[in-house]
Amino acid sequence: MLLELSNEESRVLKDTLDAALRTLLDEIAHADQREFKEALRHRYDRLHDLQRRLEPLVDSEQVYA
Repeated sequence: MLLELSNEESRVLKDTLDAALRTLLDEIAHADQREFKEALRHRYDRLHDLQRRLEPLVDSEQVYA
């Protein structure tokens, strides 16, 4: 899948991912059940991977994600 984003869209997506990752870290820290904590960690890992892939593309002329 190829997704084309404008500079503004890429910044909004990055900001949204940053906020979601911070929230997930807090939820992981406060989760009591192991299975739930693992599910949150899995989601965090996927979002963090997306964030790392998007980071070098933010503010480039055109963003493909």
